[in-house]
Amino acid sequence: MALRPSSISKLIVIGFGLAIVPLVLVIVSVTFSIAHFAEQGQVSILRAVAMSDAANRMNNAVRSMERYGLQYTVLQDQALLVLYDQSFAEYKKASTQFAAAGPSPVDRQHLERLAAHLTRARQLLPLVSLGGNRSALESDFSLATGEAQHLQSDVNEGISTEVAKLGTRALAIKRLTIAEVLLVLPLSIAVAILFIVLITRPIRHLDQAVSGLGDGDLETPIAVQGPRDIASLGDRLEWLRNRLNALEAAKLHFLRQLSHELKTPLTAIREGAELLQEDLGHELGAEQQEIVHIVRDNSLRLQRLIEDLLRFSLAEGPVGAGMVQEISLTVVVEDLLLSYKPSLRSKSLHLVTDLAEVRVRGHEDRLRTICDNLLSNAVKFSPQNATIRVHLQVQDEQAVLDVQDEGPGVAPQEREKIFDILYRGEASDAGKIEGSGLGLAIAREYVLSYGGSLELLDKETPGAWFQLRLPLTDHVAPHGVHRADPGGLRGHTVAVPAQYSDSQAR
Repeated sequence: MALRPSSISKLIVIGFGLAIVPLVLVIVSVTFSIAHFAEQGQVSILRAVAMSDAANRMNNAVRSMERYGLQYTVLQDQALLVLYDQSFAEYKKASTQFAAAGPSPVDRQHLERLAAHLTRARQLLPLVSLGGNRSALESDFSLATGEAQHLQSDVNEGISTEVAKLGTRALAIKRLTIAEVLLVLPLSIAVAILFIVLITRPIRHLDQAVSGLGDGDLETPIAVQGPRDIASLGDRLEWLRNRLNALEAAKLHFLRQLSHELKTPLTAIREGAELLQEDLGHELGAEQQEIVHIVRDNSLRLQRLIEDLLRFSLAEGPVGAGMVQEISLTVVVEDLLLSYKPSLRSKSLHLVTDLAEVRVRGHEDRLRTICDNLLSNAVKFSPQNATIRVHLQVQDEQAVLDVQDEGPGVAPQEREKIFDILYRGEASDAGKIEGSGLGLAIAREYVLSYGGSLELLDKETPGAWFQLRLPLTDHVAPHGVHRADPGGLRGHTVAVPAQYSDSQAR
């Protein structure tokens, strides 16, 4: 922890430095190698040019000396002797240049023998012109020419050797550069990837933590490892999570306490109204009885509103992960439909069902509340002798529950408002149908907490069509395999109070 950078900017600088330093070292190494190679090449080329030029000049001077010397022995012309001496001077100058270029020991021996032959030939030249031994002079000139040609040949071979050495050196530098790059580049990439992970991982953890808080997950502790500034930000998020948890708990405690405190006097009012209606009903006038009835009904309505508000506050709270379990949505819908038998019978409603076996993950009470709100609205707003259609199927890896009724439906301007808190539609007000305006709001909150959707779809015939979509569990029962149908509600048409009768499923 002592070596942990104090900020993410320092971590970026360190990572950039460690990733770029090896590449810089390779570049510097290659630069020095190329510079040294270029310097060596320049020296070698200049030396080879100097030696080649000197050897060529010596070779030309030796030929000129041989020609002028032999002509002088025949013609005895002093001008030829002067030209001979000029060629000899050119030879001496070229010989000095050749010696200064740093010839090899073999070339020095050739140079010394060449000088000896030319010196002896110069000494023999006057004697031969007076009738001396001409063959000795010709022999010295011939040997001198041979030595000069040897020097020229050695220089050419030396140049070829130097060029080959330069090529070998260039190839060695190329291989060394490739080897260094292949060694350092993966190292730099690995260091870069390591620091990218070190930099992005705490940021990703922060993003996940913020997303979790936004989704209402107040149970998972937030611990972010990384630079001190990022870790400090994670600590602040953990403080915020604890604070939100405390506020959520305080809100729920307040609502429960308030609900209890309000329900106690409401219960007393309702019971008092019932006692007045039952014990003193025959002594009360019609207007008084109506007042007692209004007090009793509104106390019940207020109590239901308080209970709905409490349920809505719980719906907005975080989902308890420990209570999530795999539940048969089919069983939940069937049990609810069975509980609505009396209501269906009283309004002579027809029930058409097509329920496939579908399993989802969730809280049983929340799933029951979702389905109950949809089914209760369909029953509540359906007129006498109407038909309610309930269809449960698997579609696109989702559980899809469709509930359709033949009631007044929902006006276009109310399609989104009906999911708002405490909103009661025109159909409810016009029909004097009791409702708190919280049912659909609670249902949508529950559905959204599971990652599903609850929508009002268009319907050609009168009535409302609500569609619920929930994610499936990993295990879905095979098509056509159902558990025992206790109420005869799957794929049947039910006319209440008539007995359940089989019909073709939709």
